[in-house]
Amino acid sequence: MRIEDMASDERKKEIENIRMKALFKCEHGQKRKATIDQFVCGKCGKSECTYYQMQTRSADEPAMTTYVTCVSCNHHWKFC
Repeated sequence: MRIEDMASDERKKEIENIRMKALFKCEHGQKRKATIDQFVCGKCGKSECTYYQMQTRSADEPAMTTYVTCVSCNHHWKFC
């Protein structure tokens, strides 16, 4: 059993938030990506976004997590 498995639900959410912030901070140092209009920002309503996909679950699960960033307001979100 890992230490994270013994954490409370509240602590698990905090850990996930820390991981998400670290992922998005790492992305800021990269080159600018092409914008797409497939996603609409929930904050400003514009459809100028960049995205990337990453496998965040175990290797035997085919689902990829998509990370989206709004070019206009820098709002970011993810979905599986």
